[in-house]
Amino acid sequence: MEHIIVIIVVFIFGAFLGNLTNYFVDCFCWTPRFRSPWRVLPLEFIDRLNSVSFPVDRRKKKKQQTQNSEPFAKIWLDFVPIIGWISLSRIGTRLKLLSETERLPGLESHRFWLRPFFIELFAAIGCAWLFVWEVQEQMLLPEGIIVRETWETVFLRFCVHLIFFTFLLAASLIDIDDMIIPDVLTIPGTILGLVFAVWIPQTFLPVTEIHNEVILTSPRESGKNPMEYYDIRRAVAPQAVPLNICSPNPINTVQHKLTNQTGQIKTIILLSLLWSFWCFAMLPRIWYTKLPFQKSAAIFCRWLYRSPRTKWLVVTAILGSVGFAIIVSNYPATSIGLLTALIGMASGMILIWSIRLIGGVVLGREAMGFGDVTLMGMIGMFLGWQSCILIFFLAPFAGLILGVLNMIAGRNREFPYGPFLCLATVGLVVTWRPIWASMEQIFELGGFIIGTVMLFCFIMFGILLGLWRKIRDRLIT
Repeated sequence: MEHIIVIIVVFIFGAFLGNLTNYFVDCFCWTPRFRSPWRVLPLEFIDRLNSVSFPVDRRKKKKQQTQNSEPFAKIWLDFVPIIGWISLSRIGTRLKLLSETERLPGLESHRFWLRPFFIELFAAIGCAWLFVWEVQEQMLLPEGIIVRETWETVFLRFCVHLIFFTFLLAASLIDIDDMIIPDVLTIPGTILGLVFAVWIPQTFLPVTEIHNEVILTSPRESGKNPMEYYDIRRAVAPQAVPLNICSPNPINTVQHKLTNQTGQIKTIILLSLLWSFWCFAMLPRIWYTKLPFQKSAAIFCRWLYRSPRTKWLVVTAILGSVGFAIIVSNYPATSIGLLTALIGMASGMILIWSIRLIGGVVLGREAMGFGDVTLMGMIGMFLGWQSCILIFFLAPFAGLILGVLNMIAGRNREFPYGPFLCLATVGLVVTWRPIWASMEQIFELGGFIIGTVMLFCFIMFGILLGLWRKIRDRLIT
């Protein structure tokens, strides 16, 4: 009975998260919309709704006719998640009688309430299911784990994933609506991921680590010196540890370097460079490829100098570097989480940024928005560089299938890529146990081998895009 009550509470909390997501989508879209009940409708629009005259229909009951003729005003039931959208559907009957020019963004159709309704219902069900999957069943833990994680660790990871998935859902919906992922979502999400990496690094996805216990025993052979001892290593029961920059290899070497001053200085420099790279990516950069290099560089520098955003990002880079120095010097153990998050962020951004550059050169136009780059940086901050590589290979399958279907159907060939990144991310987190079990041996090869394979993949991607461009041009002509 207690478990059922907890699941119901989580279900209600998920509905509120979905309600918050709908509000974020309406506020942060390129063109702000007015679907959410928390959005204040303009007075002139309310006057238009109240000026609507309903046609006389004798078959309708008198009570319903009275309700339709009453002035429109929001009631408390409109703000209740899921149920509120059914209540707000009464606006649809008035929207039918308004011309398209008189309607507000987000209220163009009389069925405007259907998508937000299903989003909140999906968020509530998904939140309850994720709680059972992660917390109660602990299905993220690798197989063979005997020593279970503490309940606090599992619950904290669940809460972090809820926040993370909320950002992903909002980014996907905005990308579907406006073909853009706003920085107002990815920047706070990235900073939150950094905060979680510092304060609760145990919430990274769990991986297996087998400790070896050293036992000192004296030899039994005759003629041997009884004072001689031999080290016998015995595999201890595997336990779950948070994902780190070396996983699945031991982290001992990195931990040892953080204990001396030279290693700490190198770590501070690396963290500062990675953080500065993210700040540079957030700058309002404009580069004219058709102009000479010197002139493009001059315009680029002048644009950065005049933008008010530049000084804030410079201050952010400096404050971040100072904060990293304090954390590494006083709390060396926390540096592992920082390294994992920042290297994951940089890896995710470099992967998508490279695809964006290669696609732009091969196709002759922008193949992917920069919002996808910042989105992948946020994903890497939460999940690490290993997950970014897996998502990089999983996401294109759904995108390729949809692209072929759109071309066959003769529809618009352009579609947002962000939702596929988010879908692959959620799928990776949920199916982490089997995916990590099958890919663990590959990551044991080390970063150099994996980097070589990724370089080969980039070259093949450029070749495939070139072939795709020729096929597309032939189909068009």
